[in-house]
This record gives sequence, structure tokens and C-alpha cells, in this order.
Amino acid sequence: MNLQTTLVHPLPRRALPDSCRFELLDVNALQDPGTGRIVHLYSMVARCLSCEVIFKAHEGEGFVSTSAARVLRCPSGCGEQALKGPMLRQWRPAAAPASAAIAPALAATAG
Repeated sequence: MNLQTTLVHPLPRRALPDSCRFELLDVNALQDPGTGRIVHLYSMVARCLSCEVIFKAHEGEGFVSTSAARVLRCPSGCGEQALKGPMLRQWRPAAAPASAAIAPALAATAG
């Protein structure tokens, strides 16, 4: 007879959808030229507005695609945000000075 008790660990807590906000700095996607629909989303570069970390997200590594949206997750664990197709289709790059500022930050995260 085994008298040892086993501890039941609760499932890891997951962040709630839209528990964080991000500023999109770059979106790399293949779009249908006629409709603007995103056929494939390759990557996104984002800044977490909670912890200020800048990161590049790929499918399965920073974001996941669902039938309704792409869910972007902060790598530091702050939270996540659901990004719907219309918002991604309408995204446009910011002015040149902001884009120049992300290059050094991305170089630091590469590797």
C-alpha cells in the first residue's frame, strides 16, 4: 500500500485575451491585392505598452492564429492581445524616425 499523497498542481494560469496592449512597429504579411485580405502573416514587430519590451513575433513564437484573430503575446509574460484581420490590414508604418529606432532594438533581440 502506498501511503504517499500526491500534490495536485493547478494548471498554469494563462493571461486573459486583451490583458495587454501593443504598438505594432512592423507587419510582414502576404496580402491579396484585390481584397487586402491577409493570406499569410509571416511576422510582427511590436512594443509591449506595459513593460516596453520590443520583440519580433512569428507564428507559434509570439503569436498564434485563431479563426477570429491573431493573438499576440508579450515574451516577458505581461499579457496578450487579440488582433483582428481588419486592424492588421489597415496597419501602416509610422514615420521614418520611429522605424529607425527599432533597428537597434531588433538587433539586440536577434540571435
